[in-house]
Amino acid sequence: MKIGVVCGPLVLKNDFPAMCQWLAENGFDAVDMRSVDPAEKATIEGAGLAVGSFSGPPLSRALAADEGKRREAVAAAKEQIQQAAGLGLKTLFTCLVPPDRTAPRAQTFEIWKTFWPEIVDACEAAGIVIAMEPWPGPSPTYPTIGCTPEMWRAMFAVCPSPAFGLCFDPSHLARLGIDYLRALREFGPRVHHVHGKDTAISPEDLYLQGRLGPTFGSPAFACSEGWWRYCIPGDGVVDWRAIVVELTALGKTDLCLSIELEDGCYMGDAAGNKAGLLAAKRHLDSVIR
Repeated sequence: MKIGVVCGPLVLKNDFPAMCQWLAENGFDAVDMRSVDPAEKATIEGAGLAVGSFSGPPLSRALAADEGKRREAVAAAKEQIQQAAGLGLKTLFTCLVPPDRTAPRAQTFEIWKTFWPEIVDACEAAGIVIAMEPWPGPSPTYPTIGCTPEMWRAMFAVCPSPAFGLCFDPSHLARLGIDYLRALREFGPRVHHVHGKDTAISPEDLYLQGRLGPTFGSPAFACSEGWWRYCIPGDGVVDWRAIVVELTALGKTDLCLSIELEDGCYMGDAAGNKAGLLAAKRHLDSVIR
């Protein structure tokens, strides 16, 4: 398995070539692309790194209630999928948060059904797989579709193609109280990409606030609701060794585990980014090898 990096949360990405060079010098294998950009791909590969996944096609915008906007977004997504195929990109990352973040998930699912088969067909024809992330979206509505096993079962029933799958991120499942290992066993063949992120639970805050979050003030850390916070692998409740064992048993040894540094202890500056990435890599190295 390769160890990569999601550059979105990083201060380091402000100098993208220097970040790629530092990652290569420190033994990382891959970087997730932020868009379908030939120059970005060339920078990654010029540093001796591989592309983990790519983002870009406006799939969330295709969840608009307005049919005209939806058709425009689907057409743009298909065009970018063709561009990605021309660059040799293979794994499309997406997170399906609707433009209307107050919309009930069941309503968004009905919109999703109207166009998603087209997207999957376009990816399948282009030799691209889709890795859908289970971030539930922002509170208090948690509007993202595709963030629980209940929704995965419904979505894969609509689109059974193996080209449509998951970016397995156990941090989201852990904070939602979902058995992430059971989910991996059920949906493992659908896993096309992995985010290396963990969730720390604070028993004291859980006692004081329950799962409502703080009434007074704000959580102490970014990417947190008080009783939980995202953290680097090894600092939370996720058993990464068990995840690697499950992926290995499934034959998924060529996957990229991309560290997503949404850990408030390490997000503030470049030095913190480097310390967090190296600490996360040490933990993942210890369970992969």
